[in-house]
Amino acid sequence: MRKTIACLGVLFLALAAAVQAAPGQHTVAVTLNYDFTTDAACSATVTKNCLQQFNIYDVTTGTPVKLFSVTAPAGATGAVNGISGTSGLLTLRSGVHVFGATAQMADGTESNPNASTATATTPPGSPANFSVTVN
Repeated sequence: MRKTIACLGVLFLALAAAVQAAPGQHTVAVTLNYDFTTDAACSATVTKNCLQQFNIYDVTTGTPVKLFSVTAPAGATGAVNGISGTSGLLTLRSGVHVFGATAQMADGTESNPNASTATATTPPGSPANFSVTVN
């Protein structure tokens, strides 16, 4: 198998409920650091043997569930801090979740989703309707 691709650091996961989202609907925001010294990022001219994207998984149950991807900064060749991305609306149960980040090469080769993880708590959704009567 190709050399191991590892994220150097993951500064991770501000989990926030989306405004006007249905109960259980959330967005996941991630920020990570990666050293592209060994595997440079893909670009318009470099499309093979390059790092294409980072995939974000929910690994809470032990079986990775891919949530979304963050494109690698085009042409990056050294250490890069603050790579960030945000998911669209996702249905997540309330409670503690373990999220994993992987690095994926252009040929689809991917690092282990359990090698770089972070934990965040998903809040429960708000009631769909609420009224009060005061006499």
